[in-house]
Amino acid sequence: MSSLSRPAAVTGRPASAKTTVKDQEIAAEQRYVDVAYERLDEMRADAQAMIREGYRQSLAGTKGSLVDRDAMVHQAALRAQALDIADDGLVFGRLDLASREIRYIGRIGVRTSEHDSLVIDWRAPAAEDFYRATPEDPRGVVRRRVLHSRGHAVVDLEDDLLDPEAADGLTIVGDGAFLASLARTREGAMRDIVATIQREQDEVIRAPADGTVLVRGAPGTGKTAVALHRVAYLLFRHRRRFGSRGVLIVGPNCRFTAYIERVLPSLGEGSASLRSLGDLVDGVTATGHDSPALARLKGAETMVRVLRRAVADQAPGAPDELRVVHRGVVVRLDRQRLDKLRNEVHRRSRGSVNAARGRAAELLLEALWQQYTDIGGHEEPAPPGQENLALWNDLLAADGLGELDESGEGTGTNGNGSGPAKKPEGKQGEFTTRVREQRAFTDFLMAWWPIRRPLDVLAALGDEDRLRRAAARDLDRDAVALLAASWADPETLSYQDVALLDELDALLGSPPRPARRKAKAAEDDPYVVDGVNILTGEEVADDDWEPEMRELTTSIERLERSRRVDDGVVEERPEYAHIVVDEAQDLSPMQWRMLGRRGRQASWTIVEDPAQSAWEDLDAARTAMETALGTDQPGARSRRGKGRSRKPSTVQRARYEYELTTNYRNSTEIAAVATRVLALALPEARPARAVRTSGIDPVIRAVPEPELATAARAAVEELLDQVEGTIGLIVPLPTGPSRPGNAQADLFSVDGETSGAWSPADRDRLAAGLPERVQVLDVLEAKGLEFDAAVIVAPETVAAQSPRGLRVLYVAVSRATQRLTVLTGDPTWTAILTTG
Repeated sequence: MSSLSRPAAVTGRPASAKTTVKDQEIAAEQRYVDVAYERLDEMRADAQAMIREGYRQSLAGTKGSLVDRDAMVHQAALRAQALDIADDGLVFGRLDLASREIRYIGRIGVRTSEHDSLVIDWRAPAAEDFYRATPEDPRGVVRRRVLHSRGHAVVDLEDDLLDPEAADGLTIVGDGAFLASLARTREGAMRDIVATIQREQDEVIRAPADGTVLVRGAPGTGKTAVALHRVAYLLFRHRRRFGSRGVLIVGPNCRFTAYIERVLPSLGEGSASLRSLGDLVDGVTATGHDSPALARLKGAETMVRVLRRAVADQAPGAPDELRVVHRGVVVRLDRQRLDKLRNEVHRRSRGSVNAARGRAAELLLEALWQQYTDIGGHEEPAPPGQENLALWNDLLAADGLGELDESGEGTGTNGNGSGPAKKPEGKQGEFTTRVREQRAFTDFLMAWWPIRRPLDVLAALGDEDRLRRAAARDLDRDAVALLAASWADPETLSYQDVALLDELDALLGSPPRPARRKAKAAEDDPYVVDGVNILTGEEVADDDWEPEMRELTTSIERLERSRRVDDGVVEERPEYAHIVVDEAQDLSPMQWRMLGRRGRQASWTIVEDPAQSAWEDLDAARTAMETALGTDQPGARSRRGKGRSRKPSTVQRARYEYELTTNYRNSTEIAAVATRVLALALPEARPARAVRTSGIDPVIRAVPEPELATAARAAVEELLDQVEGTIGLIVPLPTGPSRPGNAQADLFSVDGETSGAWSPADRDRLAAGLPERVQVLDVLEAKGLEFDAAVIVAPETVAAQSPRGLRVLYVAVSRATQRLTVLTGDPTWTAILTTG
């Protein structure tokens, strides 16, 4: 008998007319759970007492007491938060072992005041048998019991008898906890599966922390839930390692991240950073997906060369001539000479483009001196006056270029702004000093080498001529026109644009830091500490004052601050200790480059299903993924359902690969429709095995194209009476009205005229009047989500929208757990989805 089979139910004789054996078992478990909750309340009180003690210690008034307070209060607050989260469903499992030992499994570990175990944390090694034991390999477990609670009350329980020979009269009740959980109603957000994790899933969750874990599986196999529970496991077992540098979880879109955001907090882990590919770069948020043709262009690694040329090109509005006057002699640099100097700066600068302004200034001054000597100006007498020196020093200090009247070896920087450059001497030194004092030179430098933002560069590529120069031979004329049109409105960003902005940010770098002013002797007052005169108690006003002590912050606090881009704090791009990438099969090479910058020393959990891939060039994406992970192209194959370590040829980093093979989401009836689409998209692919039969056949209906919108709303309204949970209304990607076979243009019409491409207004119009549990979304937004019921509109359009359209359709038809309705404007698709 497998772990998914129904155990033999033994209900026994009723103890009275109204009490069954199951009621007695629930009552017995309730008594134990009550004891666990009483101890939980005591632990909460201890945490609150520690917080109060931390504040009491700070009354000592010393700097050390403030540090002790912050550390104590921080740790106690985290503990109190974890205890509060565990309050709902504290105990969910029990193991009866052949050794007569009984173990209770729960969300967190609970011990008595004498340190005896009451509840074992589900992530602890002692809880592993709760998930790994099967009838074929009971691992010393006789009975596994799952407790169902509502608040603090045990309302039901389900048993699995794993070793009948050792049962010794143990009562077995219920129909099996796992199969019962599969049919539960969805509430709009993913819930944890901590009580029903299956063995193949637990192997992934508890895989080694080092290296990369690659999880493959068809829709409904629980890949996402497994990855999230793995994060909770890693933070529990390796808190210092992963908690200090942080964990990043990346999903395909904002709907997906909103869908999974409650899972980790429900497991007591709120420290992980959850982002989508559309908001991974601070300060920008993607508003939609590109058309397949545009996404193919923007996501290709060819864009790296295009963006490098764009950054090296002259900034919009940059002057074409530099003109200064020295000793009455006019010195000019024309556009041709300036272009050569710009190329030289990019060639010689090892730092970022923005930080290279110092090098640009030095090369400009050298070129002006050379031009000045060529026309014989160096033989003229020098005029007096340095009245503009202070103005120039203020301007340069604000841009991190240093003061001109500083003593030392140089006045500028070396090639990358990291150290002093040799100061010109004699007539050249005088020339350099006087020219740098001129407002004409400073104004020119600010305009010719401006501090540029990634969004400025991308918006500038909306100019076809500029983009054509950057594209060189990498893009043809049609591609240039298509890309330029998409960037004409910089306020509208796609998911692929976010990766391009990150690439530009890496090329441009941070602006030079302002130079620190030297402290004056008069400011070295020994009685002033942290801006306060310790004798008088008054604050000492000083614009340049910096505190001797700074607040100690954690990586999580710094990550939270990095999200507030308007706080005036410039943060470096964060790098994480562990990165989870969901729906990885859809990432473009440029998106993999974006992730790679955030995990140069990270371990990874990669979740994918190649059969669902919407990205067309899988080889290029795979190469980019291996580069981001810091490994070579994989050469070994993993065994189905087993994990195996693999070491790349050049980088000794372990790789553990797993394949999940059981479909826990779809009923067998819905899975059959998905399997027919998969056979068209990828004939050699093996579908996952569905384990649940509902007896409800999907509805496949042909509808005239002009009636698709009306039919879709009618289907949703019918499903509202049939399911209690969420309903997804899934339509094709937005397309233009001139596209051949554009069935979606017929979905939205006003006064009989089609409105063209799908817009947010169209979606609102289609969803008008429907309850909140109905979501209207396109096929890419549906990635990773699940609904109690789903309505798929125009599958023929989805299939024709891109070379990977059938794979995208495969994703759409596998979203439903209970009921599926498909509306097609092409009658041939009725037969395809019904009989294959």
